[in-house]
Amino acid sequence: MKKSIALTGKLHIPLKPLIYMKLTLLLSILCIFNATAGTHAQTVSVKMSKTEIAKVLGNIEQQGSFRFLFNSRLKDLKEKVNVDVTNANIETVLNQLFAGTSLTYKILSDNLIAIRSVNPEEQDIRITGKIVNEKGEPLSGVSIAIKGTSRGTVTDNDGNYSLNVSPNAVLVISFVGHTTQEVHVNNQNVINVTLQSSEKQLDQVVVIGYGTQRKQDVTGAIATIKGSEISKQASVNPISALQGKVAGVQITNNGTPGSAPQINIRGLGTYWSNTGPLYVVDGVWLNDVNFLNPADIQSISILKDASSEAIYGIKGANGVVIITTKKGAADRKTVVNYNGYVGYQKATNQVPMANAYQYAVLFNELARMTGGTNFLDSSKFGTGTNWFDQVLRNAIITNHQVSVTGGSEKNTYNFSLGYLSQQGILKTNDYTRYTANLSNDMQINKNIKAGYTVIGNFNNSHNAPGGIWHALYAAPPVLPVKFADGVTYGDPGYYGLGSAVSNPQATLDYNNSMSRGYNFTGNAYVDVRFLRHFDFKTTISGVYGESESKNYVPVYKATSTQQNAVSSLSISRGENRSWIAENTLTYTNTFATNHRVTILAGQHAEWNNYNFISASAQNVPNVTTGNWFLGLGNNPYVNDVDNSYNQQYPLQSTISSYFGRINYSFKNKYMLNATMRADGSSKFTGSDRWGYFPSVGAAWVVTQENFMRNQHIFNSLKIRGSWGKVGNAGVPTFVSTQQTVSGGAYSVIYGNTGIVSQGVSVASIPPPPLKWEKSVGTDIGFEATVLNSKLTIEGDLYNKKTQDIIMNVYLPGSAGLANQFITTNVGDAQNRGFELSLNWHDNISKDFSYSISGNISYNQNEFLSNSAGGQKIYDGGSGATGGQFTTLTTVGQPIGVFYGYKVIGIFQSAADVANYKDKSGNLFQPNAQPGDFKYASTTGVGPISANDRVVLGNPNPKYIYGISTYFSYKQFDLSLDFQGVAGVDVYNANKGLRYGAENWTLDFYNNRWHGAGTSNTYPSVNIGGGTNYWPNSWYVESGSYFRIRNMQLGYTLPNARLQHMGIQSLRLYLNAQNAFNFFKYKGFSPEVGGSPGNIGIDNNTYPLSAIYNFGVNLSF
Repeated sequence: MKKSIALTGKLHIPLKPLIYMKLTLLLSILCIFNATAGTHAQTVSVKMSKTEIAKVLGNIEQQGSFRFLFNSRLKDLKEKVNVDVTNANIETVLNQLFAGTSLTYKILSDNLIAIRSVNPEEQDIRITGKIVNEKGEPLSGVSIAIKGTSRGTVTDNDGNYSLNVSPNAVLVISFVGHTTQEVHVNNQNVINVTLQSSEKQLDQVVVIGYGTQRKQDVTGAIATIKGSEISKQASVNPISALQGKVAGVQITNNGTPGSAPQINIRGLGTYWSNTGPLYVVDGVWLNDVNFLNPADIQSISILKDASSEAIYGIKGANGVVIITTKKGAADRKTVVNYNGYVGYQKATNQVPMANAYQYAVLFNELARMTGGTNFLDSSKFGTGTNWFDQVLRNAIITNHQVSVTGGSEKNTYNFSLGYLSQQGILKTNDYTRYTANLSNDMQINKNIKAGYTVIGNFNNSHNAPGGIWHALYAAPPVLPVKFADGVTYGDPGYYGLGSAVSNPQATLDYNNSMSRGYNFTGNAYVDVRFLRHFDFKTTISGVYGESESKNYVPVYKATSTQQNAVSSLSISRGENRSWIAENTLTYTNTFATNHRVTILAGQHAEWNNYNFISASAQNVPNVTTGNWFLGLGNNPYVNDVDNSYNQQYPLQSTISSYFGRINYSFKNKYMLNATMRADGSSKFTGSDRWGYFPSVGAAWVVTQENFMRNQHIFNSLKIRGSWGKVGNAGVPTFVSTQQTVSGGAYSVIYGNTGIVSQGVSVASIPPPPLKWEKSVGTDIGFEATVLNSKLTIEGDLYNKKTQDIIMNVYLPGSAGLANQFITTNVGDAQNRGFELSLNWHDNISKDFSYSISGNISYNQNEFLSNSAGGQKIYDGGSGATGGQFTTLTTVGQPIGVFYGYKVIGIFQSAADVANYKDKSGNLFQPNAQPGDFKYASTTGVGPISANDRVVLGNPNPKYIYGISTYFSYKQFDLSLDFQGVAGVDVYNANKGLRYGAENWTLDFYNNRWHGAGTSNTYPSVNIGGGTNYWPNSWYVESGSYFRIRNMQLGYTLPNARLQHMGIQSLRLYLNAQNAFNFFKYKGFSPEVGGSPGNIGIDNNTYPLSAIYNFGVNLSF
């Protein structure tokens, strides 16, 4: 049976802007074709004999096609030549004309040709080199000019360059934010330069929404990470590499191969929808960037405050991450780069479990307590099977990326291919990814520029079986992997252990779950400058992707409890399509020297469509692994009355937006920024369909004031403040639509007709009209450099309030729908805190430099108000606690706090149970047994009930911090990154869910209660009995940790040894990631994510991996 949900509510987008955009794009394409004719389509005819070269050039100029630029005193211009050409291109004519002379030429823009002389005794030599910063990091896009000429080049993505120069030339090397240097060639062939940071740190350029801006003019909180920082880590995802690098940005990873990390910017600001930021990749709006190859990234800018986010309005509430991929550069020869590494992964930590002997002791202990009759002879068992050792492995990871980049004055390009293969630390689990990136920018003429970027990705994975990590925790060590015959699996039934435990190896061997998908994103633009101060840009971007998951269960019998009599196959597929059309008009001008104004106006139209379908069948033959077909099944799920097996639904939404921004600067010391954006979304109705998002920001460069001229503390000091409002429309399309279910389960027969009439049942009640979630933020910050600009300090105080948070609220039974909820605007929440970042860099000598940077942030999350009648909102963890909710969202507390019973001890005897009663003599825990948890009563009335539950812990960290160090000595470089969180709790659900035959940890074995006086903190082995499994404080542990996040030691071979091989640069390195972790948590790792109502609940979580690898960076 198929289930279809019809969705309505389209937003009408004005057609006129789209028509203008299409016409502009068409005209631009015509311009491109016209420009390709260029110089080569223009010919000259010359017939002159015994004529000076200068006069021949004059004759060509008179024909009107070309102009020449040269010094009339050049001696070779007086040489007399014979020329006889008809309709020849200019290169042919000039090559013939200058043959045998020292003259050379270069064709510039607009058919202008520069002519110079090369003295025979001073022929150019070719020099190569690398430009790096004080940290030894390569600088891309550095300008290298020959002093006194217009000749030069720029460095490639790895900081390398090459140039033909006179042996006595002087190089002028300049880069934004660094001090310009002049270097004498002195007949050298290799010149490497380390650029020093300029004292004018505020002159750096940062990427903002819809453009760039001088850092001095920025009024908001924006952090920028260079691609070189990302490439120092063996991260398969670019966001993972940011962990610990940016103040106020919490990133949570897990060990699943190819998985995307969770990212929260300045705390948890929403509950029901996606909590992650908006990603903007080369202008394309995305919800996820897991498909990106980190090696393709040039820079990442993180917009953290409402002032900088407001330009993105509808999707800016959770922050914005702007990613710029690598591009080619003008006047750069083709450079081929290879970056690759190979290594292995292993679990950062392994939980010690009870061995077979210890397990038998515990098993028998529980049997005696519960009246069991099955006992194990502990003397027959030694250490038994360590199931973690059995199914975990040192997993291979390898990554390769090749890029080709280069360009001319008219055309720049960058092309890359990437391959990643990552095994999981769990056997049979792996992930493979192929990536491609192509960008091309064309300068059609001095006023028109066009270009495009296309990014492609294909991925394939073999997934871990569901529940496997819990199965590993529970697997009895007395159970062998296989019996002595080497064929038959170790069977829990053989030992009378029941069906609650399984053989994890059999689970892996019969697991057939796999996923694959592909994704393409791209954009094309035309940028036209006109009337000197105006710039018009039109852009079209789009996304197309498909994903497929298959899960096949064959007919098998592994053990008495692990068998399947009927094969089954389930397949689900999703198709994602979207496009965005944007037009912006920018006006930039400076008035009376001191007044600089930039005005931006823009229009945005967006269409999103997602189609999902799933189907299942039984009796599907296992032809070839991975090649299973539903059509071969002969017994589909005909009784699928609730449509749980076969589903199909489309999700479609549209957005129309208009936005504007004004930036004003006076004397480079007073800055003002104002933004307004209006967004309309088809997901909302009536007056709530449109949302309006303003912001304002101001900054004051204090060191530009006269009274600061003579002080010697600050090299630069800027104070800034901002206020803004942004939105969140991250709700599914169907959320405001009433859904119905039809089918056999709802059919009736009226009267004696015998006719079956199909009935329809209400599946969900439509909520009241939803409002936008709105985030209103205030930020006050400063940026300063001191001690000759060696120390940079940046700090922020912020307050971010989210209004009209959308949540699920359960309905009373009188609504006619059991256990149903409605989605509605519930209340407000707040995040407030501070951020502090410091960076120190210094050069001890020409051979040794170093830098140390650190950041720390504090955030306090609080749920402020509840408009749902003050009803407490429970959610999360029920699967880990025997069905009881573990988290709570209520006024005055952070979102999703752990909620349950406070343990105040362990009952030591029956007398303890009998004496624990209220003033009226009612027992607080009448059914408790010695060894059970003793719960505190907050009401003072027995027996203990749900009203006695209290807040147990907070999964939202208060502090996140990171430290990065970099050392460079001659050809060696060393980087060390540290990272951690503090003031956070984790609910260790893996300690629970034990009802008889499951194994226990070694820590529990050593500290359990097993008689009066043996323990007052750990319960007896009957942890699954009575009320011991209820959510309580024993399961809540500290989630704070400190980690050496990354270590990398590199060696760059001297260029002199590589030149004869045609290699520009070669660097070798060793890298270790997550190698050292320090925490008190008793599980695998305290780094546990989850949805807002489930954050920090460690239940069946794939543990984090440590990675060790060897890598190569090669350019030629």
